[in-house]
Amino acid sequence: MRMLFIVCLFILSPVGALFGQDMAAAVEVYNAGGKALEEGNYPAAIESFGKALSMLEALSADVRGEEGEKMITGSKEIIPQLHLRYGKELTNAKEYDKAIAEINKAIETGEKYGVANVKTEATELVPQVLLIGATALLNDGKGAEAVAGFKKVLELDPDNAGAHYRMGAAEASINNEEGAIAAFEKAIELGDKNAINAIATIYLKKASAAYTAKKMQETFDNAVKADGYAESANSKKLAGISAYQLKKYNDAIKYLESYLSISPNANDKNAMIYQIALSYEAKNDTAKACGYFKQIMNDATYKEVATYKVNTQYKC
Repeated sequence: MRMLFIVCLFILSPVGALFGQDMAAAVEVYNAGGKALEEGNYPAAIESFGKALSMLEALSADVRGEEGEKMITGSKEIIPQLHLRYGKELTNAKEYDKAIAEINKAIETGEKYGVANVKTEATELVPQVLLIGATALLNDGKGAEAVAGFKKVLELDPDNAGAHYRMGAAEASINNEEGAIAAFEKAIELGDKNAINAIATIYLKKASAAYTAKKMQETFDNAVKADGYAESANSKKLAGISAYQLKKYNDAIKYLESYLSISPNANDKNAMIYQIALSYEAKNDTAKACGYFKQIMNDATYKEVATYKVNTQYKC
């Protein structure tokens, strides 16, 4: 926060007393603003300086005199700063709606009174506070409200990669997969690499749900999409086993072999080897099929069929 304008207390001299009661009242209100500022009471300070400004501007220049002009200048300089400072204080107190209202007043009064630096700082601060507020809503499980909050951020700062990413998370929290993917895609476009894994996770969940529902084509399509964004053992496994069910043997071999290369000690290793062997067999590649059958000849589940394939059917 830039240094606040130093407020001087004004005391009417015997000559100043001739200005009349209105000028004396304005000085008193102005000084009350200075005292409130010293105490850190921004609302009271804002009210006092605003009231003093109105009172002073209602007087003629002759009545105001030099002291009055200084108070008008001081009020105009400090009011925007006070709104900005109070907005920051409210942000720290997590009163985000009130904070935005005060920061907007800082912009308004900064422009009105020609305090350009405050207007600039306040304008830059608005999307930041909106982002903090929307993120708090997301963390509190208020997904729909968070989406609305992030939309406000992006209206002001459309190239904010972090806001797009959090928008995706908010959309995902309310099961709007299409909206989440669109937001994550934009975040990726703007350089947020975390969004890559976020999209992969969405497609992987869709693949898992489809597999549970025995929808193999849907399983395969979503698993391949997930793997395209971020390779993982789970995406390759789901793509491989669904490809086998769909008789896409080349794809089954590709993804299951890749799965085993990532997870060489997986608990279901032999089950995957069996599916790879059957896939090669379906392609009439008996040499490779036999090589995989040999690997599971000692497995209790596959020993009988593997031994038959190796010793009797293919004699390899």
